[in-house]
Amino acid sequence: MIIVGAGIVGASFAYHAYQNGVDKITVLSSHLPGDTKQATSNTWGWVNGYASNDKSYATFRLANLNYWPKLINHISNLNYTSKGAFIWDQGEKELQQTIKQHQSWRQSVKISTKSELKKHLPNLINIPPMACFGADDLAIDGVRATKELFKASGSKIIETNVKEIVCESNNVIGVKTDDEIINDDEVIIAAGLGAPKLLSTINIPYEMNSSLGLLVYTKPLPPLLKYPITGFDFHARQDDKGRLIIGGKFDDDSSKEENINDTAEKLIQDMSSRLNYNGDMILDHFTLGKRPLPVDGRPKIGRLVNQKGEKLNGIYLAVMHSGITNAPLAGKLGIDEVLTGKRNNLIRDFSPQKIVTQEESQNV
Repeated sequence: MIIVGAGIVGASFAYHAYQNGVDKITVLSSHLPGDTKQATSNTWGWVNGYASNDKSYATFRLANLNYWPKLINHISNLNYTSKGAFIWDQGEKELQQTIKQHQSWRQSVKISTKSELKKHLPNLINIPPMACFGADDLAIDGVRATKELFKASGSKIIETNVKEIVCESNNVIGVKTDDEIINDDEVIIAAGLGAPKLLSTINIPYEMNSSLGLLVYTKPLPPLLKYPITGFDFHARQDDKGRLIIGGKFDDDSSKEENINDTAEKLIQDMSSRLNYNGDMILDHFTLGKRPLPVDGRPKIGRLVNQKGEKLNGIYLAVMHSGITNAPLAGKLGIDEVLTGKRNNLIRDFSPQKIVTQEESQNV
């Protein structure tokens, strides 16, 4: 099996392939795990089940949220850095509707009052009137998870540029790199924003969107935030090294920022004003990551068809945002489909070439 892409989605496919007895797994990627150009290296690391007005997608995210702890139990040197998260990035009425909706979908979310927030976030200066608390939300280091999943998979990772997919009569038989053609029985495309270019080499038009995410990391600090928090114009959490990881409005696009350095410094200044800490918050570094965004916001997982509607054999696509939430079951259920031909109901609605409108997603 060939896996194109060495981020967390590719790592999940490699790990679950190995667990299902695939003994030869080759991972090809121009960026190795931990490379700053990977989307995984630039993730905030919040695993959650939110997908407002899209029950099918929320169900999949919640299933991933429940599967993550089981996966962690089987992987050495991997754990979540915190459990539970607070959000108040909506008006009170809208936030209450979000909570009620996700409770009906069996997600462990509830309203937290101001007094409860003071107890759980004692260092926060401006306590909001209310927030949503996701009891099972996790914070996970995406790079560490990716490396440990690959390590547990026994796969061979090769740093190379995959130029095209090799296909004969609707059968994908391998890939072509800068140096050679590598043949194999199955090619998994988990290349994020690299997927459209690769698919174009077998005459499959594939559109994706992208936005630029900015995250800033402080120097290590004393314990200030036990839980990730998301307000109207910021999100922040503290990692196991004591660093605050701070972003602006959640999923905001930073591509139009004129001076990223100034923006990064301002995020730290603003966070310093929100937390009761007398010392200095110092910028350690910041990351800029391009998010791989399917055009309808849903994961794309499954087999492909050509422009005539004919099924292509030997190729499987998996692209999504957020990978940190969706990767575990994308890999597990994706590998099940590759090996058995059976498609799990959890990914039934996420066919790679099906674009779902917002109205359609609400009716699924």
